[in-house]
Amino acid sequence: MSHPETMSVLRAENLALGYDGTAVVTDLTFDVPTGSVTSIIGPNGCGKSTLLRGLGRLIAPRAGRVLLDGKPIGTLPTRQVARRVSILPQSPSAPPGLTVADLVSRGRHPRQRWYEQFSVLDEATLRHVLNSTGMLDLAGARLEELSGGQRQRAWISMTLAQETDIMLLDEPTTYLDLAHQVELLELIVRMNREHNRTVLMVLHDISLAARYSDHLVAMKNGAIVTQGAPEQVVRPDVLRDVFGLAAQVVTEPTAGRPHVIPL
Repeated sequence: MSHPETMSVLRAENLALGYDGTAVVTDLTFDVPTGSVTSIIGPNGCGKSTLLRGLGRLIAPRAGRVLLDGKPIGTLPTRQVARRVSILPQSPSAPPGLTVADLVSRGRHPRQRWYEQFSVLDEATLRHVLNSTGMLDLAGARLEELSGGQRQRAWISMTLAQETDIMLLDEPTTYLDLAHQVELLELIVRMNREHNRTVLMVLHDISLAARYSDHLVAMKNGAIVTQGAPEQVVRPDVLRDVFGLAAQVVTEPTAGRPHVIPL
């Protein structure tokens, strides 16, 4: 397992985020662990997705700032950010009639100049990504013809095709059955290990988050309650405080990671 580094390339400083008149995240400072797989856990409405959107520049801060490579992310050119950071939001949408291959090819746009056509490298990347996510046979299918799980894998494929150093994934296992959840998380970890990609994702399943993450962040009421290695965060007292959940935590036998048994 890789470990968080002291110098983060993506950082939130005294960040405040919200929608309309509602504050969601207040005065939050957080360094995304570089080169690691990090998962944010917490109850619904605690600010997990809002924090991810703020880090990915999908919403502007009310106060504080997000730094990418030490520079305020809001001041950087869009293409420059898109080459460094990819984000998969909740419930993404696409125009009707778009095929899987069309969607995934859009992930290559930040890597292309305005005068360039789809290159041999782009085509090879697209095929490799679709094969990795098990979507190659569905490359010509329209998104509206797919199941929810297949559509989710198509969007994940587009994010992977962007080939960024930093990936922000909001509930990437949504609509996937357990087998495909495990398959996808294995793929994400492999991308991290083989390509040293920094991954920050929101996950609802605490045991899966513990199994596939180097670092966990527990949030409640728009603030970080605690963070650290899975065994430091997935504890009965933290689960009670953050989720209001009475649970026993055991060590699962294969990877030696904490596993939650609700009481």
